[in-house]
Amino acid sequence: MPHEHTPGAASLVGQSIGGIYKLRRLIGSGGMGEVYAAEGRSGEKVAIKVLHDKAAQDRDLVARFHREAAIAAQIKSTHIANILGAGKDRDGRLWIAFELLSGEGLDERLRREQYLSFAEVAPIVDDALHGLAAAHGAGVIHRDIKPANLFIEKRRLTAREIANDESEERTRILDFGVSKMRSPKGQKSEPSLTAFDATLGSFAYMAPEQVRGSARVDERADLYALGAVAFRALSGRLPFEGANALTLIALKLDREPPTLSSTTGDEWPVSIERFLAKIMARDREKRFGSALEALEAWRKVCRQMGNAPRRRPRRLPVREERTDVTARTFTSVSSVSKVGSRP
Repeated sequence: MPHEHTPGAASLVGQSIGGIYKLRRLIGSGGMGEVYAAEGRSGEKVAIKVLHDKAAQDRDLVARFHREAAIAAQIKSTHIANILGAGKDRDGRLWIAFELLSGEGLDERLRREQYLSFAEVAPIVDDALHGLAAAHGAGVIHRDIKPANLFIEKRRLTAREIANDESEERTRILDFGVSKMRSPKGQKSEPSLTAFDATLGSFAYMAPEQVRGSARVDERADLYALGAVAFRALSGRLPFEGANALTLIALKLDREPPTLSSTTGDEWPVSIERFLAKIMARDREKRFGSALEALEAWRKVCRQMGNAPRRRPRRLPVREERTDVTARTFTSVSSVSKVGSRP
């Protein structure tokens, strides 16, 4: 989560934006803007993303800002970080209001833990596939699934949720800033905002076809990326690692992803190996056809591994008003025990 404050970055604290939200404190700052904790007229807690004046002069950045709000607002899912509103205030500032979530990003958890047990990874992948199914159902392709864009929300459960043995954690998909709408059949693909859109996304998790160009990728690119996230979380290593981007790209284009067993030196069940091999197949025609198909297969893996996908993970302390959920988006362009010992 970025904390690099720019001169005058806190000048909006105490002001109202959009005539709706009172900005209470600065919680993050990056190259494109700031994120503030704010309150609505009825006292509701929200996070407000405000675009820098300088960034607002860049036509492409403004277009992406508007696109993020417009696209994400179309997706209705408890596994997507919801946008509550967006607009331009009387001073010309562009803003987006998000839910204010408590928790941490998967990238933070992996930095702390290095790798996770299957029991911990199971609900994260389950939730993410639910979120992707909702996004894809709305015609949206995310194009940048990675640990930093999977937020593990810490929830306060109601008595009914506790009785239903619901999890205290829920994974939410963040940052639709580089997403695209799927073109209806018979229509041309959505035009790229800039020539640089050819390589939108993060190389480490990007599908091979996306390396060649993001404009024509479909839902299966998101599935590949989530498979790479699962591989990283389980093994502590990326499927492909290289000294530079060119090496990484060459590996993705020329090879099928490695197995968990070959990467970790441990013996892994065939079911999880087959799932990862299919979701990360180099040829997208060999992957799962949809997020729902992948979800069904993942739950079968969970049953075979002896883990319910809704198994409650270890308890974490509630962190008040953690807002990586929006602050991190300004820097994006990017009971089974642990199996064996990983580096």
